[in-house]
Amino acid sequence: MNNEEGKKLVKGFDLNTLKLPQNFGDSLGVTKKITRIPVRKPLKTDYFRVRSGEAWRYQTMILELKEENETYVLHPDLWNIIPEIIRPAALFVGIDRRNNVFLIPVPLPGADGKHNSWHQSLLEVLEMAKAHWVRSVSNKAVSGYDILVAEGNLAEPDWPDLNFEELFDIAFRQRFIDSQEHPVIMQLLGRS
Repeated sequence: MNNEEGKKLVKGFDLNTLKLPQNFGDSLGVTKKITRIPVRKPLKTDYFRVRSGEAWRYQTMILELKEENETYVLHPDLWNIIPEIIRPAALFVGIDRRNNVFLIPVPLPGADGKHNSWHQSLLEVLEMAKAHWVRSVSNKAVSGYDILVAEGNLAEPDWPDLNFEELFDIAFRQRFIDSQEHPVIMQLLGRS
């Protein structure tokens, strides 16, 4: 069906006047409420940005359960309970082109002060993402990530009106471990 045939189906209207604009939610007075913030690396198919400034970066101990695709934070009193499994990481605030916010964990250097080449490469990607829309694609030949910078003149990110503490709370609301009786700790210690 061509445009002329389509226009005939809706009597008296030009279909161009009925088409939703890209930002149709703005005109309806709709506000997106953020209720879930994943903790993950950027997807290789998505262009993303990173919020710049120290207020948008936070260092803590994390527990990554890769099989379950879950990341937890632990109360400092528990850091010595499973030290061989947790690791220090920096969390960065990222956003994709669909305005989905996520936290990006990057492991910090080991006790010897050296970064794993993949982690160092990810930091370089995130640094570039502070000023440009980028994609990161793993490249095993160089033990790091290739950075692909968007060629178009893309709009600046529409960051949510939330501070880091609020973003952190949403991201870890169900994934904060503050007791040895937490089911994850019980499982890791072989108590359940």
